[in-house]
Amino acid sequence: MWEVVRDAFAEHDVPSTLLGVTVLGYADQLVEIEAIAAVVD
Repeated sequence: MWEVVRDAFAEHDVPSTLLGVTVLGYADQLVEIEAIAAVVD
C-alpha cells in the first residue's frame, strides 16, 4: 500500500496511519477508509 501512496504523491511525504484490526464495524464490511481532502483554489 505504501508504494502506491508514494507513487501518487512523489517526493511529498503525506501524514498517514495504517492500523490492522481483527473486526470491522459491520458483518459484511471488507474495509474502512477515513480521509480528509483539501482543495486549493
